[in-house]
Amino acid sequence: MIHFQWKSLFQRPNAPQNLRFTSTSKSVTVNWDAVAGADSYNVYRGADKRLDKNVTKPEYSTDGLTPDTKLTINVTSVNESGESAMSEIATKTEAEGGTE
Repeated sequence: MIHFQWKSLFQRPNAPQNLRFTSTSKSVTVNWDAVAGADSYNVYRGADKRLDKNVTKPEYSTDGLTPDTKLTINVTSVNESGESAMSEIATKTEAEGGTE
């Protein structure tokens, strides 16, 4: 008799957890806990949640920002079965004269 576990073969990954950020006056870096079963992560930027980048490690950086910029970042986990729900973090660059 052959048994199959379809659920485990075709299960989308969990959403990324524990998003945290560091920033300078011109850049933001977001890190999160690695998700078991995820092949990569989609990173979305802004209120319109547009896809900015697909990354394979649980880290995303963006630079060229201006001081005191507020930026919303959403992250999903991706595998061959699809994409997880979004996790969200609100970030902010440092004020002018902050850490470079």
